[in-house]
Amino acid sequence: MKGKSYLFDTHALIFWYQQAEVSEAFIAFFDEQSKQGQLFVSSATFWEIGLLAQKGLITISDVKAWANELLALSGIRLAEPSVAEMIDSTLLPNRHKDPFDRLLIAQARHRDFIFVTRDALIQEYEVTAFWL
Repeated sequence: MKGKSYLFDTHALIFWYQQAEVSEAFIAFFDEQSKQGQLFVSSATFWEIGLLAQKGLITISDVKAWANELLALSGIRLAEPSVAEMIDSTLLPNRHKDPFDRLLIAQARHRDFIFVTRDALIQEYEVTAFWL
C-alpha cells in the first residue's frame, strides 16, 4: 500500500459522508484517499453510530442501510479490531473515558494509521492525529 492510510473517528466519518460541518477541502481530500484505498473505518464505529442513533444524539433512521450504502459506494475500507487492539485499548493511559475512542486510538497505533479526528484529547496519546 502506497502513502499514508487514514482511520476516521466516528464524527469524521459522519461529517465526510454526509458532507456536513467540514470544508470542501476536507471532503475532496478524503474522497481522493478513499479512491486510493487509503481510507479506513473501524467496524466498531458502526456500533457506536447505532448507539448514538438509538439515544437520539444523531439522526440516521436506518443505521444498517446507511452503513451498507456507505461501504458500497464510498470505497472506504473496514478495519476489524483485533484481540490485541481491543486489549491494548484498555491499557492506554486513562485520559479519555470513551471506550470507542480508546479502541480507535489502539487501532491507529497498531496499524500506523493517521487518526482523523477533531477531538483534542486524542492529541494526548501517542498517535498521529489529523484534521483538515
